[in-house]
Amino acid sequence: MHRMVWLVFAGAVGLYAWDANEDLLAASRSGDLAAVRQLIEKGAAVEAKTPYGQTPLYLAAMNGHEEVVRFLLAKGASADVKDTFYKASALDFVLQRKHYGVAAMLVRKGAGKADDVLASVTQAGDAGVLQALLDAAKPSQAALDQAYESALEQKQAELIPLLKKAGAREPAPPFVADPKTLEGYAGTYKSDQIPLEIKAFVKEGRLYMQAGGQSEFPLKAKSATQFEFAQAQIQIEFDTPASFTLKQGPGSYRFKKAVNP
Repeated sequence: MHRMVWLVFAGAVGLYAWDANEDLLAASRSGDLAAVRQLIEKGAAVEAKTPYGQTPLYLAAMNGHEEVVRFLLAKGASADVKDTFYKASALDFVLQRKHYGVAAMLVRKGAGKADDVLASVTQAGDAGVLQALLDAAKPSQAALDQAYESALEQKQAELIPLLKKAGAREPAPPFVADPKTLEGYAGTYKSDQIPLEIKAFVKEGRLYMQAGGQSEFPLKAKSATQFEFAQAQIQIEFDTPASFTLKQGPGSYRFKKAVNP
C-alpha cells in the first residue's frame, strides 16, 4: 500500500514539474518577469526546453525582454544555446531583430565562440554590442583584422575605432583583378554536395555572386583566384575558370559551371 501511495505521489510531482516548466517557458516568451520569478522559486527548471530546444532565456531573448533575460542570466541560465529547428542561436535571433541591449548581455555571458560572434556583431553594426564583446572575450588576430576590414568596407564609423583599439591591423592594399579573368568566371554553378545554384557575374569591375533566392553579394579579390565576402565569412577559390570551392565556417563545397553567361 505504501509503495502504491509513493508511486502516485511521485507521478504527481513529475506532472507538476512538467506544468511548471511549460508555464516558465510561456512566461519567458511573453516577458512576464513576476511569473518567471515565482515559477523558478517553486522549482521550475531554468534550462527547461521546448520540443525545439529553446530555453526560457532563448525565448525571452529573441523577444527582446531585457529584464527577464537579466534575471535568468543571474540564475545561471546558459547564454550559448541553439534551437534544433533553425540551428540558430539566441544571439542570431537577437541581432536579427535588433534587440541590442539583450545582445550585449548575452555576449558578456559568453554566447558563442568569440570569432564567430565578432563577425555577427560587426555585421549587425551596433557599437554597444561590439564593445561588450571586446570587453568580455578575446577574438583571434585574424578575426579582428577581418572584422576591421569589413567595418571599413561598410563605412561603420562607430565600429572602426573600437576594432582598431582592440588591436586590429590595417588591411593590405586591395588586389586588382584582371577584368578578363573576372569575365571568365561568369556563369551559373551547381554542386553535387548541396542543392544550391550560384550565379557569378561582373558588375562595376567586381566579381559578384548570387545564390538562388538570395541577395547578390560582392567579392573582394585576394588574388587572381581567391575571393572573399568577409561579412558572411565566405571564401571562394577558383581552381579553373569553370570550378571553385566555397568555404563558410566548417563547410567546404565544390561547384562546377553548368551554364555560361
